[in-house]
Amino acid sequence: MLGVILVLLAIYTAISQADITVIQVELNKPFNITLESNPTTGYAWTVDFNHKMLIGGEKGYSASRPGAVGGSGQQVFVFTPIQEGQTEISAAYKRPWEESAAEERTFRVNCVVND
Repeated sequence: MLGVILVLLAIYTAISQADITVIQVELNKPFNITLESNPTTGYAWTVDFNHKMLIGGEKGYSASRPGAVGGSGQQVFVFTPIQEGQTEISAAYKRPWEESAAEERTFRVNCVVND
């Protein structure tokens, strides 16, 4: 029985880690995270990140078809790493009044110094 539990735990861990996008960035060089979005439905991406390692998180929106009513597009978040190391950015796609997210994404950011 213990063997089955350990196998299931290993499978769950592998699946969870597969949902993490790894990004290699350079110190003090801005990078973007772009996520598909449709704000006309009330949903929007919000991000949570370590403010000691990254600055920014500003978001912009780019419509797939400008002027189209109810059209989808992309939310763009811009970050600048200010400290070397590894951190994570968590993104949740939800309506502001809802507790749970319709979708969640995690980005592991590896910041290195390149001279």
